[in-house]
Parts: sequence; C-alpha cells; structure tokens
Amino acid sequence: MAAVKPDSGPPPWNVCLTHHHAYGGLHRCVNDFSRALSAPILSFDEGGLGHSPQAVGEPPAGPGIHTIPCRGGLFLRGAHHVSRRAAAAAEALTQHAPWLVCHSLFRAHNTWVEGWSGRHRRPYWAVPHGCLDPWGLKQRALVKRLWLSWVGTSYLQHASRVIFATTREREKAARWVSQRQSVVIPWPVTLPDEGGRDRARQQWRQRLSLPADARVLLFVGRLHSMKRPRETIEAFCRAMPQRTHLVMVGMDGNLSREGVAASVPEAVAGRVHLVGPLHGNALTEAYLGSDGFVSLSFRENFGYSTADALASGIPVILSPGNDLGPDVEMVDCGWLLPNDSREAAVEAMSGFDRSSEPRLRAMGRAGRMWASDTLSRERFEMSLRHLPSA
Repeated sequence: MAAVKPDSGPPPWNVCLTHHHAYGGLHRCVNDFSRALSAPILSFDEGGLGHSPQAVGEPPAGPGIHTIPCRGGLFLRGAHHVSRRAAAAAEALTQHAPWLVCHSLFRAHNTWVEGWSGRHRRPYWAVPHGCLDPWGLKQRALVKRLWLSWVGTSYLQHASRVIFATTREREKAARWVSQRQSVVIPWPVTLPDEGGRDRARQQWRQRLSLPADARVLLFVGRLHSMKRPRETIEAFCRAMPQRTHLVMVGMDGNLSREGVAASVPEAVAGRVHLVGPLHGNALTEAYLGSDGFVSLSFRENFGYSTADALASGIPVILSPGNDLGPDVEMVDCGWLLPNDSREAAVEAMSGFDRSSEPRLRAMGRAGRMWASDTLSRERFEMSLRHLPSA
C-alpha cells in the first residue's frame, strides 16, 4: 500500500458537518487535517449558525472551505438526509479526489461518503471524534444504536482507516472497529513561548484582582453538564484551598455562566471566577498565567484544552473521562483521578494547593516535554502523510 503523497496529484477532501468555530475541538481538528494534507473542506451545513468558519486567533484551514446547505423540511434538518441537489454539488467538488476523510458520525454525510467510495472505487478514512465513547452513546441512546445497526456498522467496516486521537478512544471503539483498520494519531498543538510567562502571570492576576502570589487552577471548556463545571466548583469548595483560586473560562453550553455562578457558595465567592470565553492570545496568556489545569469531564476523546495546558507547561488534574490520561500516565505531570467521585477530585485539588512551587514547575516541565514530542505538528503531519490511503 502506497503512502499518502498529497502534493503528487489531486488532494483528498475533508467531509464534515457545519464547519463552525462554535463546535470547538471538532472545528479545530478538521482544520488541522486540512492543513496537514493540503485538503479542502466540504461542509454539509445543518443551518442555524450562520457563516463563521474561522475561530478567533486560530490559523486558517488549508486550501479552502466549501459549504453545501443541508436544510429544508423536518427530514432534511440536521443533515439526517442529503438531498439530490446537495449530493450532486458534493459529487462535483470531490469527483477527482483520491480519497475522502470523513469526520464524526451519526449523520447522512457518512452514508454519502460510503456511497461515493463505492461509486468511484476509492477509499475513505473515518474519524469518529469520540462518537463511540460509551458515555456519549448513552445520550440519545436509541437513535444512536439504531444508526449503528442500520448504517454505522457498514460505514465503519468499509473505511480503509479509522483514526483515533488516543489509545483509550480506540479501545472504547473496539466493538465496532478492527485493529487492522484502526490507528492512533494524536492531534497537534502549538507550544506557546514561555518567555512571556512572568508577564502573563502578572496580567492575569491583575485582570482578576488577585494577589500577586495567588495560585490559579484553570478550567477551560463549554459550560456543559458533560464537562461538570458545577461538580468542579463543589470539589474545589470542599478541598478548602488556602491559596488557590479557581478560574473558569468558557462559553455557555447547556449551562449558563450566570447559573453556574449562582452555585458558588457565598463563603468562597471570592475564590471562584467565571470569566466567559477567551480566544487567541488571551487564552494562551490564561494558560501561561495559571499554575494548574483541571478537567473533571465525563468525556474528552482528546481534549484540546488539556493538551494546551500540557503544552503551556502547567500540571493537570484529569478525570478518567479524559482519554489523554492513559497516554501521559508514565509522565509525572499532575493528578490522574482513579474515578469520578467527589472525594478523588477533592484530594487532588488539596494536593495541588499544598504542593510547593518547584514541584508544580517540575510537573509542568514534564508535561510540556511530552507535548513537544507526542503532540507536535510535524509528527501529526508526517503520520498522516505516511498513512496508507487504502
């Protein structure tokens, strides 16, 4: 099987749903694939979010983004069906592609990609993005199980490669994906310049009106019940930290900033700070200006926020739902919780608060060294370009 050579002929295409920065890590990852393979993006647009494909502060995608509306009546909404007009437009764009890279599951773009492969006798790669995680499969369980039975099993079996971001994500999907097909290629991150760390620490504390010697534990993510922001606050309060402040960065999800703030007990209101979403340099400086990172999420098949924290050189506190955890368990870069209990989170946060500054810096350096190797863009691009397409 020949290795991928994107510059030797027509490029492959990325196929996804509604390529919009509101979808966070998925949007970022599709752009990473696009740049690595010099592959344009075909987005079946579900509608409702408008045209805003570029995240603030994020490098642009590769050769371009082509949007095909996938809207209409009840049956057409949500890309559960690709109309004849949409299919014809997609066919015209991709007719010369040597293969396709299809992102996420449970919608009609998967069926269209499998059909395209059969018509042209050309392969496709499937990138599930955590869709086969057992926790996620419990949400809207009946619909997802039916899809896997009627459509998904065939789609996954006929993919020439199924690409996972972590070893644990692949293990969770073993029921549907064979070892022969599956490959683990961690998503890439950029290491920020540590030269600005002292300035970032000072400015971050000034913005939050914190003492110069305050210790900051950072949460980054949508305020969504899956990511457990309220449980994070509860564990922080029970840990009774002496010098640590919890800072939460992220847009509203199925929880609002106001609602989450209302859950903070009055006794610790001055130690919990909800600052809303940050992007670009402002988010980079938040990582550099913090002393640690926490994620108690039920499901993160990769977790760009965790990867960015490691790349920024700060220790991490991770729940079992963070699939990067097993990949860094041999690296002394923080606290990997044994379970989702409140007690485990409290113990880790207490340990973070009690740890010495040299100890935290050492853990941060270990995580950054791991990220500089395992999560480098050069390694990601080389892995994709040398992956057999068929």
